[in-house]
Amino acid sequence: MKRNIWVKNTNSFMRESGAEMERSMKIGEAQKAYRQQLGFLRGQKRDFVKQQEENRKKLEEARKKSEEQGVTFELSDTYLEREKELQEKIDELSGQIKNSEKTLDDLIDQEVGIFNSIVAKQQGDAMKEYGEEMAKCLEIARRISRGDHVPAQDEKKLMDFNMDIYKMAKEMAAINMEGKHKEWDSLWGEEEEKEYDDPQEASENAETNVEMPEGMEAETAGEAAEQPVK
Repeated sequence: MKRNIWVKNTNSFMRESGAEMERSMKIGEAQKAYRQQLGFLRGQKRDFVKQQEENRKKLEEARKKSEEQGVTFELSDTYLEREKELQEKIDELSGQIKNSEKTLDDLIDQEVGIFNSIVAKQQGDAMKEYGEEMAKCLEIARRISRGDHVPAQDEKKLMDFNMDIYKMAKEMAAINMEGKHKEWDSLWGEEEEKEYDDPQEASENAETNVEMPEGMEAETAGEAAEQPVK
C-alpha cells in the first residue's frame, strides 16, 4: 500500500504579498537539506576541536617552560574558561549532529518503506494481470479445440503464451471439424500499455513530516521568494 506522508511544519511558513504560505518538503529534498546541515555541523565541530587542541598545546608549552624555569605551574583562569567554552560548543555540536543523523536515518527509512510498498504493489498487479491473461488463453484453447473460430489475434496470444497448448488445441480442432462451429469475438479489446511509476522517483518525491533543518528556513524562504507568482 502506498503511504501518503503529509507535512505540517510551522517553521517553514513563508510570507509573500502579506499572505502566509506553507511549504511541504519532499523526502529527497529533505535528505539533501539534512546532508548539507550535517556537513556544516561537522565542519564547525572540526574547527572547535582544532581550537581546543591548540589551546591544550599552549598549556603544555607553558607547563614545560615553567618546569625549565623551576616555577610552580598553575592553570590560568583564561585557559580554564576557554577550555570550558570550547568543550561546551563541541558537546552542543555533537548533540546537533546526532539529532541530524537520526533524522536522516528516519528519512531513509521512509523512502525505503515507500519504495518497497510501490514495488510490492506493482508486482501484485503484474501477477494479477498474468493470471487474467492465462485464464483467457486457456479459454481460447478450449474454443479452438472444439473447432470454433477465434480471431487471429487471439490465436497469436495463445501461441505466445504456450505453443504446446496451442498445438494440442489445433490437433483437437482437426478431430472436431464436423458439425456447427461458433464464431467468437476477441477476448482482448483495445490494449493500452500500462505505465508504472518509477519507485525511486516516487519515493523521493513523497512528502514528509520532517521539518527543515534549524537555520535553513531563511534560505528556503529566500529561494521561494525568487520563484514567480503563478
